[in-house]
Amino acid sequence: MPINAGPEYFKAEERYLSAKTREEKIAALEEMIRKLPKHKGTENLLAQLKKRLAKLKKESSIRSKAKPKFVVRKEGAAQVCIIGFTNSGKSSLLNSLTNAKAEVADYPYTTKHPQVGMMNYNGVGIQLVEIPSTFTPDVISIIRTCDLILFLLDGTKDLEQQLNELSKILEKNGIDSKKVIIVANKSDEKHNENILEISAKTGDGLQQLKEEVWSRLDLIRIYTKSPGKPKADKPLTLKHGSTVRDVVKEVHKTMLKNFRFARVFNNTKFSGRKVGLEYILSDLDTVEIHAG
Repeated sequence: MPINAGPEYFKAEERYLSAKTREEKIAALEEMIRKLPKHKGTENLLAQLKKRLAKLKKESSIRSKAKPKFVVRKEGAAQVCIIGFTNSGKSSLLNSLTNAKAEVADYPYTTKHPQVGMMNYNGVGIQLVEIPSTFTPDVISIIRTCDLILFLLDGTKDLEQQLNELSKILEKNGIDSKKVIIVANKSDEKHNENILEISAKTGDGLQQLKEEVWSRLDLIRIYTKSPGKPKADKPLTLKHGSTVRDVVKEVHKTMLKNFRFARVFNNTKFSGRKVGLEYILSDLDTVEIHAG
């Protein structure tokens, strides 16, 4: 019986067959399992793939006793990786957007280790990680777990070529399904609307880039308050579509048992309304929880 798999499955299968490392094989197998249609005709193949994956992961855990060369602990509301080829301006951009002090130089491969900084977006901390242009398995593992990828292209060079090569790197490692923002740095000319023009040196376009990062992360800011008291200074950061229940869990899970209702304050005519746990919140809502 044919498996009727789509092209994404066969692309992952090609990556598996051409993989040179165990990590690449694991990533490709996981993608094959995700993309394989689930029906009676694929049951045996699915079982084989899962068995193969389990074996590779077991071998990996036995043989890879050494700690990863680079470990970047996630902090803030989200983690964004900046990737690009050497001298595209990654360090300059990181320094301009955050409190980082990454080395900037004209020679290739200045950055040998991931550099980290925290970008402030209206009171919300977003972690930015500059990825070295070596694209070794150690740094690829950081990209694999981030929330958003920023392609930084050198505006003085062929943008299409850079974009294609970066896309191939992600595809080869099975991480081409992540959200991506394409940015051209140091560019003297306008490109298509899908490419954001900036200058890490002069600051042109950086505020627009911040807004785009926030938009693509699909997050909302929710303030909390206790009855009769002012709202908290710092907001909670939740996924778009979150409910009052999610806020209660963040504040204190035990309050769910005694939850009575909440009031939601905002700039609409319904500000202060009483709502239940399943009420869907909007950006900048203030939630007052009543429990007892």
